[in-house]
Formats: sequence, structure tokens, C-alpha cells
Amino acid sequence: MAFREAGANVLVVDDEAGIRSVMSDALGAFGYQAGAARNADEAFELVARRRFDLVISDLRLPGVTGLDFVARLRTDADLRRVREAGIAILHKPIQLAHLQGALDEALGARRA
Repeated sequence: MAFREAGANVLVVDDEAGIRSVMSDALGAFGYQAGAARNADEAFELVARRRFDLVISDLRLPGVTGLDFVARLRTDADLRRVREAGIAILHKPIQLAHLQGALDEALGARRA
């Protein structure tokens, strides 16, 4: 896909270090540039400094649900660099083949 070739930036937000590490490694193997945050506050700091094409978030984050985090991300005027995107739900443990398919679909839909 063109996004993979261009090294799309993907942010992983999960409070489990192991999940962040595996996801970041998988994203790199798929040809994406990965960023990682352990909570919503850390994610907002990263997004303020760097443009991301897609955000992958756990549904349960410390102090906030993943859906509330995504809603705030979409409406916060300071975070306009995050592209509008749909929501895909992947269940843990995440199957890497499903992850790659969801990423290709989400990023491909943004390209269309």
C-alpha cells in the first residue's frame, strides 16, 4: 500500500508496556513509523509534537476510556494534525494478521 511505502505514522496508546512494545515492533515490520504512549496525557503530548496518520488505543486507559480519549482527540483544536478516521475494534490478544488488515483498511480509506 502507498501508506506503508510512505511510512505512515501510527500512535499506539496502551498502558501495558508489553502490548506497546509488540505493537510498535509489528508496525515497524509492516513498514509504518510507530509512536507509543502509556496513557492519554502522554499521547496528547506526542500528538502536539508530531503528526500521526492513525491512532490505535486500548479501550481501557488509566483515568479515561479509549473512546473518550479518541473523542477528545478529534475535537481538541490543538490536535488538528491527527486525521479523521473510523474506529476499528481488535480484541486482545491481537492477531498480527488482523492488525495489518485493519491498518491497511483504515489508512487506505483515508487515502480514497
